Amino acid sequence: METKTNFTSVYNLIIIDESGSMDCVRKHTIDGCNETLNTIRTAASEDATTKQYVSIFCFDSDLDHSRYIVENAPIDTVAVITEKDYEPNGCTPLNDAIGYTCTRLQALIGTDSQASAVVTIITDGMENSSTQFSHARVKVLIECLKEEGWVFTFIGANIDAEATAISFSIESSFQFVQSEEGMQAMWEQERRSRQHYQEKLRRMKKANYASEEERRMARRRLNGGFFEEFTRVTPRFVNELKANEVFVFGSNLEGKHMGGAARIAADKFGAIWGQGEGLQGQSYAIPTMQGGVDTIKPYVENFIRFADCHPELNFFVTRIGCGIAGFKDEEIAPLFTAATHLPNVALPQSFWDVLNK
Repeated sequence: METKTNFTSVYNLIIIDESGSMDCVRKHTIDGCNETLNTIRTAASEDATTKQYVSIFCFDSDLDHSRYIVENAPIDTVAVITEKDYEPNGCTPLNDAIGYTCTRLQALIGTDSQASAVVTIITDGMENSSTQFSHARVKVLIECLKEEGWVFTFIGANIDAEATAISFSIESSFQFVQSEEGMQAMWEQERRSRQHYQEKLRRMKKANYASEEERRMARRRLNGGFFEEFTRVTPRFVNELKANEVFVFGSNLEGKHMGGAARIAADKFGAIWGQGEGLQGQSYAIPTMQGGVDTIKPYVENFIRFADCHPELNFFVTRIGCGIAGFKDEEIAPLFTAATHLPNVALPQSFWDVLNK
């Protein structure tokens, strides 16, 4: 049975610290938020079949002051944010802000497989005044929502953003400097990353998944590497992989991963003895030992189709066929011509040299 991830709606929840310490970057916070709204508007214009909704929640220790500027509004109805909308004051009830808004959005969309949610948390300080939600309770909530396909990102200043994100079970974080230049750089990174996320969703809508579980896992993986710029050149040595990365190696049809990149795939990245083709663990096998280049081509085409259907994964292609199999870069690289158009596929520099001639 094949299933499609036909997203019909994306809920963009932005949770912004409005405590007193954010006053020094008030203008830049407002400007950056408006840029993010423009990015969401662009995504809506590029894919009319997916509705984009926006919530912006500003929080501080004054419960009467913490509020939604806008909640679950269609992007085409959201106005520009002004200084009247954002007035820093008070302390930082981070747990309450995350717990309250996510619980509220969860009640709205439930487990709707056609709805996607991306939650962005921006703060310049640690939790110091929550009364309703504990850190442990928020962490469990985030873990459950990630399993439903939600994506969480954490952006922080004056704290260890990565460590704080990890403590909440958030996989993607970004550290910024609380200055004019730092805020501009942060919002620009957020804009690019959100754009890439929207592109992945559009590609996933076209993908056929073998099962509902595979579809669910694909959405879950979108949490990894949200802010990272994927290089299109495979590193000379791949010693470790992030959760959303795959090592692509040359194999034989018998799946005897005894040497070269195949041995690395077996030792480090989950390649399965006896499996000669396809995804296995965090590796993908392409048979190269069964004959001439023409016999390799169908397997490369299978890989390219697979990579195209899995934009949530990033693939590092090694110099398949150019080791034990004895082929040259000039013979193998052209097989990957179609992969040059896939932003989630990296090729060896020697392949790019051939393809760019």
